[in-house]
Amino acid sequence: MSLTHLRVLLLTLLAAGGAFAQPVGQPLTVWREGQLDIHHINTGQGNATFAVLPDGTTLLIDAGAINTLDWRTGKPRNLPVKPTNDRQAGEWIARYIRQTLRFQASPAIDYAIITHFHDDHMGSPLNVTKKSVGGYVAAGITEVTEFIPVRKILDRSWPDYTYPRPFERDSMVVNYRRFLTWQIQQKGLIAERFQAGRNDQIKLLNHPKPYQNSFEIRNLAVNGEFWTGREQATESQFPDLSSIPAAQYPNENMCSIALRIRYGNFDYMSGGDLTGVLQFGEPAWHDVETPLAKIVGPVDVQLLDHHGYEDSQNGALLASLRPRVLVIPAWASSHPGRKVLERIYSDEFYTGERDVFATNLLDEAKLTISDLLPRLKSTSGHVVIRVEPAGKTYTVLVIDDADESMRVKALYGPYQTQ
Repeated sequence: MSLTHLRVLLLTLLAAGGAFAQPVGQPLTVWREGQLDIHHINTGQGNATFAVLPDGTTLLIDAGAINTLDWRTGKPRNLPVKPTNDRQAGEWIARYIRQTLRFQASPAIDYAIITHFHDDHMGSPLNVTKKSVGGYVAAGITEVTEFIPVRKILDRSWPDYTYPRPFERDSMVVNYRRFLTWQIQQKGLIAERFQAGRNDQIKLLNHPKPYQNSFEIRNLAVNGEFWTGREQATESQFPDLSSIPAAQYPNENMCSIALRIRYGNFDYMSGGDLTGVLQFGEPAWHDVETPLAKIVGPVDVQLLDHHGYEDSQNGALLASLRPRVLVIPAWASSHPGRKVLERIYSDEFYTGERDVFATNLLDEAKLTISDLLPRLKSTSGHVVIRVEPAGKTYTVLVIDDADESMRVKALYGPYQTQ
């Protein structure tokens, strides 16, 4: 028997008791070689998803820290930071990651992805006084790196930041670019533009050989450019900007990065704030979920688009993805929209069981969906997807977000992959 076959056999044997090796009420057991762990971290301030890939390579998708003033109303948001207001969201994210990586001598984030340029996905410098030694404001992703190094960042616009409009007046992007410049010059950070269609831009870095036929991260979409499903070919769903009025330009949510993580038979999809339910008067191409639905196919777990806001999770997407588990990264009173939950639970788009987990629900949101509330598997906590070696089964663990104990509040599964 070859060394590679022996290694895979050992990992399979170790996975035999995977779901039952984790007692409820005890801290989350540490990641093991061969597992895929996907942590949906709840700070109450936006999206932050951290994955430990099967060989220990690490990936952070977004690091939100919202502006304390709502840009729509100009009023204070006053949303509590989880677990406490003693620290900003970026520091809490970094502390969670360091604790998750306690098996590493020198914890680091190999890849960080910023799906799009909104505060709840990257952090806003407005009304924040904390400054880095690099001169930029430390908030969201720019604060995470104060506590744990990031080796490579991928976003939708590096290096020019001009699509669909220049960002020179956007305080978040200006601060972020200042951060990138300093980190590249002083810390050796690598920055790249995320490219749709590729399956080699995010790859296993430690010892990929045992997983070369079972693991892949596929770049599905960015800036309206979608993978076609054939090799690395792509096609644009957006018209040339010169052919449309500025009022119809794609908005920031529509330009979000979408990707799929595949491990054996397990599939997970994350699509930032992509939208698919049109408002009156919008052109048809503003629906970016339907073209995504045509290329993805069934997945086991989906992170809801746009926090489950009312313009997301259209029927075409649900019918194609047919997720067994859905995770809602909620932080506002509009997350999730009632009609969105009704679509998710409806048999109209697909049949079969489905479990829905919310990382956070405000009281106003609970009132809006009060009759559907008992169907949710969680309404607060970090939600961890733990995929066992070879990707045949996975469990969902809800972790207490009231402190840093990493205590498991509930465990669901094991689920068989589709």
